[in-house]
Amino acid sequence: MGYADRAALTSDQGFIGRLNACTANEAIGITSEFADRILAMWGYGASAFMGLVVSSPGFDRPQELITDGDLLSAVQAHWARAESIAAPPATP
Repeated sequence: MGYADRAALTSDQGFIGRLNACTANEAIGITSEFADRILAMWGYGASAFMGLVVSSPGFDRPQELITDGDLLSAVQAHWARAESIAAPPATP
């Protein structure tokens, strides 16, 4: 298992849907421009988190073997990084 498995996740519609649902669920409890964008634009969450999540440990396997808990842990672990990449702070 390896890069090919991680790459396959990026186009797996089931995985993309699950990642969108996970990020939206997490965004509900957060007040920020980034969270609002995730809630307003379906698909944005998966786009913002995909590279970080599929690079996480345990994501080198088929999506059927990745649990919702795996997804949630990766999204929570990478939230601040995804937000800083997608919505960097304004420069003065």
